[in-house]
Amino acid sequence: MQIAVTGSSKLAGAIIKEFEATPIRIEQDVDKNKFDVFINCAHVGFQQTVLLEDWFHAWSHDYSKLIINISSRAGLPNLSKGYMYAAQKASLEHMADNLMYNCAEKNCRMTTLCLGMLEETDSSLSYAEVCDMLFYLMSVPEHLEIPKVYLQHADNYLEVQQEKARRYGQT
Repeated sequence: MQIAVTGSSKLAGAIIKEFEATPIRIEQDVDKNKFDVFINCAHVGFQQTVLLEDWFHAWSHDYSKLIINISSRAGLPNLSKGYMYAAQKASLEHMADNLMYNCAEKNCRMTTLCLGMLEETDSSLSYAEVCDMLFYLMSVPEHLEIPKVYLQHADNYLEVQQEKARRYGQT
């Protein structure tokens, strides 16, 4: 299985290492036909939404292709004080939902993985845990599709946010 991943540091770097994937720069022109899975990971403004549209149109006809968008629970209303980040992730999720449910020529599979905090506090997900979920998503039979998954630490969300605020001096 040939995997393309946007980005190369932090989470993207861990994914590339775990799956021996090919790192893709955001502006890079890529031969999409040589890949089976596209992991839309690098957060650069609204580029994830643009890349989703681009890869979707290249793959929409092919049942064997899988697009995995890495989003955030911050895309949900009222969860993030990082308003622009939240809007960018909400844009990605909205585009994925529109393509999933409103596009007649959709045949490729698509999942949006919405993550909680990553490797910031004791109540964060590890990159290894995210890679385990990605492995599972890539292992699902081709006739099944998991449109959206929220993955987060089980600790109480409000307590996690208070811990984060104390750690980083936020109010």
